[in-house]
Amino acid sequence: INYIFVFPGVFGEDVVTVMEGDTVTLHTDINKKEHDKMLWYFEDTRIALINGHPNTSCLYDGEGGRFRGRLEVDYKTGSLIITNITTEHAGRYEAEIIRSESSGKSQSLNRNRKCDSRKITKKISISHDDTMKTFNMIVIESSDPPEPSVLGMEGDPVTLNTDVPKQHHETMRWYFNDIQIAQINGHANTSCLYDGEGGRFRDRLKVDYETGSLNITNITTEHAGRYEAEIIRSESSGKRQSLNRNRKCDSTKTTKKNSNPEDIIITISLTVSVILRPVCLFLYRELDGATRNEKVFSGVSAIEAAQL
Repeated sequence: INYIFVFPGVFGEDVVTVMEGDTVTLHTDINKKEHDKMLWYFEDTRIALINGHPNTSCLYDGEGGRFRGRLEVDYKTGSLIITNITTEHAGRYEAEIIRSESSGKSQSLNRNRKCDSRKITKKISISHDDTMKTFNMIVIESSDPPEPSVLGMEGDPVTLNTDVPKQHHETMRWYFNDIQIAQINGHANTSCLYDGEGGRFRDRLKVDYETGSLNITNITTEHAGRYEAEIIRSESSGKRQSLNRNRKCDSTKTTKKNSNPEDIIITISLTVSVILRPVCLFLYRELDGATRNEKVFSGVSAIEAAQL
């Protein structure tokens, strides 16, 4: 089963989560005209050229031959199909639609009709006439049970729920990439929230002391990764007694995970998507002794505008 999550926004990306061994289709959802050209890239390396017909198109093996024998395309819509996916196919995919027949890039593509599937071509800067669609693919290894996956937008809060009943006397620990970020002992006075490495969680964590849920506010891309909730069931375990003795909270402390086989571990993967907000750039021109501003760019990202 392929799970596709779409975030609204002008300059966003689609996040695709798929199991290893599956087949996935990447749809651009953009109206492609018969004369339009389409280029597909994986991590800035071209993997497909769609010219409207197989005889004038080309599918590339990619670096290391990772896509050899795995790609198919829909020549009418421009959709890309990847079969028998492995973890080496996880990453960023981009579809570039070249609208202009008279552009230099379009003429170049028309001249080069011979397909060399082993050729490695890097992405060059796109024209303002072209259209880009970006996908971020996450591949879950089939040998492992699927992990719950949470998708959040940068700047938003996110709540991680364990969905496991927590008894009042039980202790819970939260980890981020094997570093402890929270210890829940049932009450704020006997619990502790940690800043994490580099202070990335400082003043961003809240917990529900009854359920053990973890809330992260104002998330950024540095909060994306693997979270684990450890529920310590045994009243008589050495770890339980140690937790009860250590009541003082030092939020700057960094502690690595050290789990007991009897404890329950719930793993959640958090993906943070970034949307670059559209901006307008103004130029100022001196006309007849008066300053007049003219809007010259609209609907470009802040990063693009800074480079203009």
